[in-house]
Amino acid sequence: MLGDMPPLQPKSLILLGMLACMGSLAAAEAAQRPVETASAGTILFLGDSITAAGGYVRSIEAELVKQSPPWKVINHGQSSETLSNLSEEYHPGRRPCLFSRLDKELADAKPKWVVACYGINDGIYHPLSDQRFAAYQAGVAALIKKVQASGARLVLLTAPPYAKPGPEFPQGTSAADAAKLLAKADADANVEADKDPRKFGYTSPYAYYDNVMARYAKWLLTLDGRDDVHVIDLRKPMLARSKETHDGDPIHPNQVGHDVMAKAFLQQWPQISGPAAK
Repeated sequence: MLGDMPPLQPKSLILLGMLACMGSLAAAEAAQRPVETASAGTILFLGDSITAAGGYVRSIEAELVKQSPPWKVINHGQSSETLSNLSEEYHPGRRPCLFSRLDKELADAKPKWVVACYGINDGIYHPLSDQRFAAYQAGVAALIKKVQASGARLVLLTAPPYAKPGPEFPQGTSAADAAKLLAKADADANVEADKDPRKFGYTSPYAYYDNVMARYAKWLLTLDGRDDVHVIDLRKPMLARSKETHDGDPIHPNQVGHDVMAKAFLQQWPQISGPAAK
């Protein structure tokens, strides 16, 4: 009975007080500790030096982490990389190809989505040719196959423009005649490249290389909505602000360019990733 219990000794009272205090401190710490929120999933960004620079990816991440639940963003862009597995004769070391690392990237990250931005290096700064174009197309097809086999979904981004247009054709040239002149320029330049494999490359690009990028982007956009592949056009909004998106380097966008890229992605992401798209 309670009445028969001996009174608590001073040492026991002190111990009980200490335990009560420790319990209060633990409760206070738990209340202050941030509650971990489950992630919506991982988005793995892959690409060349434009992606590796990180500007547009950081801007996208800054918005996606605000969502509830937030997305986890991983940027594993790699400088000089291609999907085409092509490389210039004088490139310092053969250009890396994504497929040398893709399996490991997918296994390690276990992404829900993969976002890939390639193209600027895939034409290796040469004139348009059926062979190089086919190598790029084969690379894109292989990327789609591997990503989907991993269980992830894929968003392809068109490459930003090569921000140094070639010489203008004579004023008044019709679109049909301009296409013929460009085809002749490509053919003549390919003859030069066959004679001198070091003729074109990232330090000596073909004058109409942006037209090559335009052709690659046009084809890539035809894949949008096919076989659960999504394509976001970065080229069009960047061309609309072409005087702002690059500085002296026609390959790598400046911060304005990266901002335009991020905005183009974020405008379409809700429709791509939303409930109706699942």
